[in-house]
Amino acid sequence: MSTTPSPRPLRVLISGGGVAGPAVALELSRLPPPLRCEITIVERHPDLRASGQQIDLRGQGVVAMRRLGIESQVREVRVEEPGLRILNARGKLQAYFGSNKTGQGAQGFSAEWEIMRGSLVRVLYDETKDLPGITYRFGTTVSSFEHIRDGTAVRARLSDGTEAEYDLMIGCDGLGSRTRRNMFTDGREDIVKSVGVACAFYTIPPRDEDTPNAVLCQFPGRRYIMTRRDQPGCLRAYLGFRNPDERLSQTIKHGTVEEQKKAWAEAFKHDLSNEWGVKRSLDGLFTPEADDFYTQDFAQVKLDNWTEGRVTLVGDAGYCPSPMTGQGTSLALIGACVLAGEIARACSAELTSQSSDSQATNNETNDPWSGGIPRALAGYEKTLRPMVDIVHSENIQRGIKILMPETAWAIKLIHWTMWLVSTLRIDQIASRFASDDRGSWKLPEYPELVKPKVSE
Repeated sequence: MSTTPSPRPLRVLISGGGVAGPAVALELSRLPPPLRCEITIVERHPDLRASGQQIDLRGQGVVAMRRLGIESQVREVRVEEPGLRILNARGKLQAYFGSNKTGQGAQGFSAEWEIMRGSLVRVLYDETKDLPGITYRFGTTVSSFEHIRDGTAVRARLSDGTEAEYDLMIGCDGLGSRTRRNMFTDGREDIVKSVGVACAFYTIPPRDEDTPNAVLCQFPGRRYIMTRRDQPGCLRAYLGFRNPDERLSQTIKHGTVEEQKKAWAEAFKHDLSNEWGVKRSLDGLFTPEADDFYTQDFAQVKLDNWTEGRVTLVGDAGYCPSPMTGQGTSLALIGACVLAGEIARACSAELTSQSSDSQATNNETNDPWSGGIPRALAGYEKTLRPMVDIVHSENIQRGIKILMPETAWAIKLIHWTMWLVSTLRIDQIASRFASDDRGSWKLPEYPELVKPKVSE
């Protein structure tokens, strides 16, 4: 009596070792037996890039975190940020909005699940680095790739000179994704749309009197400074500029780090040097603590499709909503769960179908990937698209104008409105009847995936 052999492993190449890539790998490691994966994660940095600023998880992003089985690990490294203090240019408190720690209703600026990007990266890396079938290759990128075998596989050449064949390649390499650029060679780079906001992020020397709250100060000319203290010995500074001048914009795109720092200092110091926090923040640009300085033009990625053959995109590479939505990290985790879930669903069904056929035809070769992966990628696009479209359709320009108004009078009006809202606790009342979920979209259940063991 012949027995049907177990299928060979699904060969997966993931470009990007930040948040989305390891999250996809973690979920794919839970394919139901006898399905299994051999996953290679390439990361262009020479080691784990566990840096970056404060991020949060909201709505279905929290559901995705729990689905990944990392809730307890994330809880251990959460940032305890009590709330947001809004100051005027003299440093006087104008309004205060506390964090919603009830676990119910909509979150405020300071969410229940605040975490440093680097902490989340490390949690995901620690969960995946020793799993069978997952290999990390740091200091390595995908130099080129092409579809082979009538589009049923991808041959990728890596920067270390090696090349191999894969059943699936996943681009998780962020807003500036090289995978996306190489996927679509028809001039579609205009799908990266600026939202008209430039920001700089860096660390400055802390002081004993620095509050654990986030602090925001707005200035005329569409600018702001914010600080956040994620740990006692550290203070993060944020500089923001709506519709920045051409010099700053070009320096952000093409300048060296030193040139970028000088351009940001010039954008604030020429008329705001005596205002709250300005001198300290600008002096901090040139301290050793600011070696993590990073600046970017906020943008959205809007694609009609995230898949080309056996190559697909997850997270900011495919559907970056811009940091102004507060949904980038949540979408990355949600996308990872949906893609892995659709692969488990489609390929399990394909394996069952092929097993039945093999018994009838005495065919002893099973390959659930050839038919299952195309259906899984189509399911990924169909299932996740409504959620992405909802986030992309939000009117973030209104919030941008409130955050970075043009005139001093506009700032005074905003401060008065915020004082009224916080004093009457309108925000707290409204949060009870609101939700961080986007519309009625919910992360689907995928019972085909093996549930993770949840540590107490």
